[in-house]
Amino acid sequence: MDKLMNRSWVMKIIALLLAFMLYLSVNLDDGASSSNKILNRSSSANTGVETLTDVPVQVSYNEKNRIVRGVPDTVIMTLEGPKNILAQTKLQKDYQAYIDLDNLSLGQHRVKVQYRNISDNLNVVVKPDIVNVTIEERDSKQFSVEASYDKNKVKNGYEAGEATVSPRAVTVTGSSSQLDQVAYVKAIIDLDNASKTVTKQATVVALDKNLNKLNVTVQPETVNVTIPVQNISKKVPIDVIQEGTPGDGVNITKLEPKTDKVKIIGPSDSLEKIDKIDNIPVDVTGITKSKDIKVNVPVPDGIDSVSPKQITVHVEVDKQGNEEDAEDAEDAEETDASVVETKSFKNLPVSLTGQSSKYTYELLSPTSVDADVKGPKSDLDKLTKSGISLSANVGDLSAGEHTVPIIINSPDSVTSTLSNKQAKVRVTAKKQSGTNDEQTDKETSGSTSDKETKPDTGTGSGTNPGTGNPGDSADKPSEETDTPEDNTDTPTDSTETGDDSSNQSDENSTPVDGQTDNTSGN
Repeated sequence: MDKLMNRSWVMKIIALLLAFMLYLSVNLDDGASSSNKILNRSSSANTGVETLTDVPVQVSYNEKNRIVRGVPDTVIMTLEGPKNILAQTKLQKDYQAYIDLDNLSLGQHRVKVQYRNISDNLNVVVKPDIVNVTIEERDSKQFSVEASYDKNKVKNGYEAGEATVSPRAVTVTGSSSQLDQVAYVKAIIDLDNASKTVTKQATVVALDKNLNKLNVTVQPETVNVTIPVQNISKKVPIDVIQEGTPGDGVNITKLEPKTDKVKIIGPSDSLEKIDKIDNIPVDVTGITKSKDIKVNVPVPDGIDSVSPKQITVHVEVDKQGNEEDAEDAEDAEETDASVVETKSFKNLPVSLTGQSSKYTYELLSPTSVDADVKGPKSDLDKLTKSGISLSANVGDLSAGEHTVPIIINSPDSVTSTLSNKQAKVRVTAKKQSGTNDEQTDKETSGSTSDKETKPDTGTGSGTNPGTGNPGDSADKPSEETDTPEDNTDTPTDSTETGDDSSNQSDENSTPVDGQTDNTSGN
C-alpha cells in the first residue's frame, strides 16, 4: 500500500476526486440556497401582522390578604405570522395577558407581562412587557359619608336644608398607605333645579386632600341621601298711596287694590324682617274718570323677587262737572236704564250687627257669600264690590248657636240673589268677676240717676227760661247748666241708658252675685 501511495499517478487520481467532490458540494449549496429563497418568497405572501389594543391584564395574587399597585389595566400585543392563524386568533379572542405574583413577597418587584392562548407559530410582542408592581398588606377602615351638593342648584325661591345619609358610614378597603391618604368620603348629589325634597341613591367615592379619587374599594358602593328643599317665601299685605294730581274738578275718592297680598321670596332672615309692603305709589296724574291702573310692586331690600310683580288698583273718582255734563250723563243713564244685565260678585264678607257687650260672637258659616246683582247696565257699571255689604243682625240673640238671615245692602235700583241666605252664629256669654259687676252696676245706677235728674231741670229751664228760681240757678255748678239744645238731647241719652239696663236684666236669666243686690238697692 505504501508503495502504491508513493506512485505519482495514484496521487493525481486522488487529487482529481477531491476536486470533483468540492465542486459538487458548492453546486449543491447554491441549489439549496436558491430553493430556500423561493420558499421564503412564497411564505411572505401568506404572513401578516395584527396589533391588539386594550388587552386586559389579569393578575394572580392573594386577593384576600394583599393589595397590588402598579399593574396596568391593559397592554398592547402585536402578533406576526401566517394570516390564517392570525385571523383565527383574533376571531376566537381567547388570548390573555397576565402577571403571576403568587410567589412574590411584599414590596416592590419588576415582573414580566406574559401571554397565553396564542399559537406558537406567531411571534408576540407585548408593550409594556415589564412593569413595576408593589405588593402590600390589605387593610380596611370605616369612614363617615358626607353628602356633597350645591345648595344654589335649587329652584329660585327655595332653600336646601341639611342632608341625611343612610347608612352613615362605609368600609373602605385598600393598602395602609392608601387609607392614610383618604381625606373625604363623599356621596355626590345633583339637586337639578329642585323644588321639593330630594331622595336619591348616590355612589360613594374616597378622595384625597386634593380631591383626587383613590383606587380603593368602598362597601356599600351606594348610599341613600335625602335633602329637604323648602319654599322660602311668605305672603304679606300691601298698601297703596296716591301720587300725582288728577284732572280738573276730579277728586280721588278711593284707591282699592284688587290683590290683597303678594308673595315675597328671599333668604329666611330677610323674610322675618318684612311684614308689609306699603306706600306703593299709584300715579293718578290727569285721570278724569274711574278706572283700573296697573302698578308695579317694588321689591324690598334683601328680597329676591315678588309675585305678582304687578297688581291692579281700582281708582274711584268724584267728578264735579257743569250742568251740560250732568245733562249728558242723565241722557246716558236713561239710555242705559233700558238695558238690564246681571253682574256677579264673589266672596263678599258677612259682618255682624247689633252686638251686645255682654256676649262674644263668632260667625261660624258662611264667612263670605257670592251675589248675583241684576239691574240697569248704567247702575251695574258703577257698582263695585265696596258698594255692596252683607250683614247678620245678632241683637236679639241669647247664648247658644243660632241661624239668622243674611241681609244685603245694595242700591235700590238693583236686585240681588245670594248663594247663601242664612248664617250660623255662636253666641257666648262673657264671664265677669263679682267685684267688677258690682262696681259696674253701681256706676250704671248712679249714672242713670244723674241723667234722670238733669232732664227734668233742663226741660224746665228750656221750656220757661224766665220762670226758674234765680237763687237755685246760682247755686248749681256751672257744668250742670246746659243750653236748651243740650237739655233736649239729654233725655234721649237717658232713655237709651234705661233701655240697656232693661235689656241686660232680661237677657241674664241668672244674675251674677252682687248685681242682684245693687239692682234692688237702686
